[in-house]
Amino acid sequence: MSDKADRQLWRTVMQTLRPFPLTSSPLKLLVGVSGGADSLALLHLLWQQLGAGQLVVAHLNHGLRAAADAEAAFVEATAAAWQLPFVGQKIDVARLAEQEKWSLEAAGRQARYRFLAEQAMVVGAMAVAVAHHADDQAETVLLHLLRGSGSAGLRGMLPVSTVPGAAEVVLVRPFLHIRRADIEAYCARHDLEPRRDSSNEDVNFSRNRIRHELLPLLESYNPQISVRLQQLAAITADEHAALTAQFELVWPTMLVEAAAARLVLDRAAFNALPVAWQRLALRRVGQQLRPFHTEISFATVEQARRLSLEPASGTAVFLPGGLVMQVTADRLAFGEMGQAVHVPQLLREGPVMLAVPGAVELAGGWRMTAVPRPDLTLAAVQQNRDRWQAFVAVEEGASLWVRPSHPDERFQPLGLGGHSQSIQDLLSDRKVARGERPLWPVVAVADQPAWIVGLHLDERVRVQADTRQIVQLSCARQGEGDET
Repeated sequence: MSDKADRQLWRTVMQTLRPFPLTSSPLKLLVGVSGGADSLALLHLLWQQLGAGQLVVAHLNHGLRAAADAEAAFVEATAAAWQLPFVGQKIDVARLAEQEKWSLEAAGRQARYRFLAEQAMVVGAMAVAVAHHADDQAETVLLHLLRGSGSAGLRGMLPVSTVPGAAEVVLVRPFLHIRRADIEAYCARHDLEPRRDSSNEDVNFSRNRIRHELLPLLESYNPQISVRLQQLAAITADEHAALTAQFELVWPTMLVEAAAARLVLDRAAFNALPVAWQRLALRRVGQQLRPFHTEISFATVEQARRLSLEPASGTAVFLPGGLVMQVTADRLAFGEMGQAVHVPQLLREGPVMLAVPGAVELAGGWRMTAVPRPDLTLAAVQQNRDRWQAFVAVEEGASLWVRPSHPDERFQPLGLGGHSQSIQDLLSDRKVARGERPLWPVVAVADQPAWIVGLHLDERVRVQADTRQIVQLSCARQGEGDET
C-alpha cells in the first residue's frame, strides 16, 4: 500500500511540474522547509526520488515564536541525518513589519521569498521548491475573492512561476494538486515527525480564519467546495494566460518610462485599450513596483482606471503600498507617495488590527492611535472639536481594526437617531477627492464601522454617562500637532 500510494503521489508531482524539467540532470533544487508536515513530506519525497546530490535544504527563522529556534534546529538536524546541505537564517520579522509598515503576514512572506531567492543564487540552484498544496490553493482563491481580486488573483498559485521580486529564480510547487490529508498520510507511512506551528490556529490572521471558519461553513453548502475552488483556479489560470499573451504585445506600446520605483504610461494609448486590458495594465504596474504586495482590489483599480478616462488632468489616486498615480494631459505616472500627504491614506487594503493602547502606521507619515481614557468625563468628550480626534465607547475585549470601507457599506451617523447612510455618499458629500476614497481609513469595532476618520462617528459607539471604557482615537501626521 505504501509503495503504491507513494508512486501515485510522485506521478501527481510530475504531472503538476510538467512545464519544469524536475528530473533533468544535473538539476539542483533549493527546498524551503519550515519543519511542518507539508514541507517535511516534500523534502522526504524529493530526497527519495531525486537523491541527496540534487537538493539543498533552506530554513528561515522568523523569530516570532518561542519554538522558532527549536524548529530551526530540527530542520538542520533532519538535513544532516539525510546527508543534505543546509542553509539557514534568522530574521526579526516583527521588526521588519514595523519598519516597512507591513502586516506580519506580508513581512514574513517578503522575508521568506527574499531569503529563498538569495540562497538559490548562492548555491547555484535552478529552482526553489515550496510545499503549498491543494488546500492552500482553495484558501488562496477565497482570500483573493474576498479582497475583490481580478483573474490574476482568482487563478491562485501557479505550479511553476518565479520567486516574487526575483524574476530570474524559478519557483515550483510540486504539491499544489495534492490534498493536506494525503500529505499527512505520507508522513504517517514514513514515520516522519513534523513540528506543529501553533500560529496556524490564530484566527487573527486572515488565512487562518478562512481555513478554520469560512471553509467549514462553505462545506455545509457544498462538501466539494475545496475541489471547486481548485477548478476555478485552474480555469482562470488558463484564461488569464491567454489574455496575458495578447496583452504582452500591447504593453510596450504604452510604456513610456520604466524604472525600479517609477512607471509612466501613455494616457491616450491606455484609454484606447479594451477595459480588460486597462485593468490588466494597472495590475501590472502594481506587480512591478510592489512585487511583494497583495493584489490591488477591484475598487481601487476601477478608481484609477476611470480617473484616466475623465477629461481632467492634474489629479491623483492613491494605491496600496504607498504608491500614487498622477494624471497629466498625456501621461499616467506611477511612483512613490510623497513624504507628506495632505489627508490620511491606508498603506494596504486589508484590515490592520489596532491595539488599545496601540498605533497603526498610515501613508505619508500619518498615524492612527488608540488610547484608553478612564479619566474623561462625558462633558469633556462633548467639548471635542478636533476633527482628527474621536472618543468612542468600546466594550472590554472588543477588537479594533483600521481598514477601508467596503463597497455599499453603510453606517449610522451620530445624531441621526439610528438612520443609516452610505459611507461612499459621506465621502462624496464631504468633498473627499475620488482618488482618495478607496484608501480613506475607517476604524471599525469588529465588523462595525465606528469612525469614518476625520469625518463622522457612528451612533453605536457614542459615549454615554454609563460608558465603561472610553477610547481616544487620534489621526495625525507624525511630528505635527496642529489640525489639518
